[in-house]
Amino acid sequence: MRIGNVGIYVNDLEKVRSFFENYFGAKVAAVLNEEEHNYYSYLLALDEGAFIELMHKPSLVDDRKDPNRTGLAHICILVDSREKLDQIIEGFKKDNYYIQYEPSSPTGPGEVRAVTIEDIILEVGYDPKE
Repeated sequence: MRIGNVGIYVNDLEKVRSFFENYFGAKVAAVLNEEEHNYYSYLLALDEGAFIELMHKPSLVDDRKDPNRTGLAHICILVDSREKLDQIIEGFKKDNYYIQYEPSSPTGPGEVRAVTIEDIILEVGYDPKE
């Protein structure tokens, strides 16, 4: 048994799609536009078979999201090198995303947790043993 995808409602499909493409190399695997239901989505594929579904409906309610909320806490994405993790951390900083924590050592395993685009909380990790 495995999780097929994680679905995230977003305000700006194109902007969030670009975020996942730029940071994680995601590729659009499918597009679903249901004009009659005002529903639009991208199914994004990551390298090793994981999928993220970005969804949008114009009628969405978007209240402020506190990072210490109930519900889905975060999505963890594992990268294949420490260099890639460091690039992502630098990108998060450059793009002014709120970093809750980052690796305490400049080498070896580690992870960053950040509140990113549209308040999506991501953990990005690297562990050479995996």
